[in-house]
Amino acid sequence: MQNGLPSVDPFGVFPATDAVRNDTVLKGQWLGQVVLFTLFEAGGVNAVIAYRVLVLLACTGLVVWRARWLKASPLALWPVLALIGLIATVFGGERPQLLSFFFAALFFAVLDRAGSADDKVGRPGWLLALPVITVLWANSHGGVLLGVALLGLWCSIKLLDKQCATREKIHWSLIGIAVVLASLATPNGIQTYLYLFNLEGSVLQSRTSEYISAFQLYTLGQTWPQLWVALYYGLAVVATVMLARRKQWVPVALVFFLGAISISSFRYFIFFLVIAAPYVASGVTLALPASLLARLSSNKQVVTIGHGLLMVVLVGILAMGVVRNSVFQGGFYEPAYPVEIADFAAEKGLQGRSFNSMEWGGYLLWRLSPQVKMYIDGRMLDQTRFPPYTNILWASPIGLKLFEDENFQLVMMPYHGRYDPQRYPLINYLQKRPEWILVYRDAKGVIFVRDDRQQNSQYRNL
Repeated sequence: MQNGLPSVDPFGVFPATDAVRNDTVLKGQWLGQVVLFTLFEAGGVNAVIAYRVLVLLACTGLVVWRARWLKASPLALWPVLALIGLIATVFGGERPQLLSFFFAALFFAVLDRAGSADDKVGRPGWLLALPVITVLWANSHGGVLLGVALLGLWCSIKLLDKQCATREKIHWSLIGIAVVLASLATPNGIQTYLYLFNLEGSVLQSRTSEYISAFQLYTLGQTWPQLWVALYYGLAVVATVMLARRKQWVPVALVFFLGAISISSFRYFIFFLVIAAPYVASGVTLALPASLLARLSSNKQVVTIGHGLLMVVLVGILAMGVVRNSVFQGGFYEPAYPVEIADFAAEKGLQGRSFNSMEWGGYLLWRLSPQVKMYIDGRMLDQTRFPPYTNILWASPIGLKLFEDENFQLVMMPYHGRYDPQRYPLINYLQKRPEWILVYRDAKGVIFVRDDRQQNSQYRNL
């Protein structure tokens, strides 16, 4: 922060070979990184956790505000909000993408208020806020490209609408151009777009769980989230049909597009929630019997009772969380990280170059750098590391040669992958090699230390 935007990853374990990815990761998210760093400096991990909670609550609040503007019935909005709450917990990473979620919700709140998603008369002056939001979004996270694409879809539908006045079409054309230009007002400019194209079909994409289909979460052990996703898709299908019958083509296109890309990649599902949820609630409202809606509008007590029951359920869920000690917790979720392994390495003063699992790379860098230099971490600024890394893990003939050529002094790794119970063959190989000494093991993984002397080793008593 004191010396400007970095051109080289200060925590990296190897130089980047992909300049576009390097600049995108290091510079394209600078605002989001500054926010997180400032919060961490001011209040530690707990301040960052509070920030995450507030951002997700703000997104939910914007969904409610938009749904009410679109005249969604409480009966339709309640289940949608419940699913948002249940699914949003999966998107809890303390990363710059949190701001992307917020700016996406805010971006479409402005669009809805401008009044073109349905047949309401809005206030076009609100559109002037879009370029400002876009600049902030573009400097926080690359998710701004999704906003640009969706606005392009919105504008295209308006331009093709024969009932749309020529003056209004000019407004949409100008705002579309302004938003595209605003998205380029970053240290990377057009490189952000190039990175998106380079990422498609890449090894990184195939190795990242975020790119799994929204209907394959069960393969990661996410059984309940899979159910909530399926239910949300069910509501989205109903909403799309009803909105299409009313010829509300903008929300139909947005819901369909976001649902489709979420099937391809679960990482987009949070945008399917914060952007499309008000349209889903609006469409489901159209599916409810008119007589039921009439009774609700004439009998406010029913709505009040409904809100009361919803609050009782929410308080009950919160109480269960308190009893199970799963809410209001500070710090980080230690079971997800090799805390004891890092503690042991730090206590014993282990040093040198270490082969490690990619999942552990970031945490071990944070805990043990610079005494221990890791082989790989999850940012993967050099995708050419994937093939040798995989070959080493599975102890292929090529992998074993690569492993020996790297001249590692340490190995820190789990027994198997997070979602794959098969034991890594590299561990079996190390156990058979006399120069490699197993100095630590626990339920999460192992530490091996290389000692070519093999006798009177200082490590044999660790």
